[in-house]
Amino acid sequence: MKFLIDVNASRALGNWLQDIGHEVVYVSDTDPEMRDEHILEWAVMEQRIIMTTDNDFEQMIWQQRKRHCGVLRLENLPREARKVLLIDALKLHSEDLLNGRIVIAMKNKFRIRQANFE
Repeated sequence: MKFLIDVNASRALGNWLQDIGHEVVYVSDTDPEMRDEHILEWAVMEQRIIMTTDNDFEQMIWQQRKRHCGVLRLENLPREARKVLLIDALKLHSEDLLNGRIVIAMKNKFRIRQANFE
């Protein structure tokens, strides 16, 4: 899978994704102050799944009907707990992410949302 790692997501988790064979780029390497709307446009242009810890992308997608290629929002937990969520999300919801769904990974549950606008 191709991921775009938001500045609030852990670089260590992005590095781990690379280590297991995923293609990863980091917003912070281009512009740590990049606006969310530009991050979303970048992700669509390169067909990348955004990995983040905040819900700004979901709000933009729903309120402004923005196109996207999938969002993985991890609950903002300590890094090791987020890694467990990431592992579970990939194991249980890779297909959802590849199909452009929003996957919200929380300590006690996952929520999957479909929001593709043409």
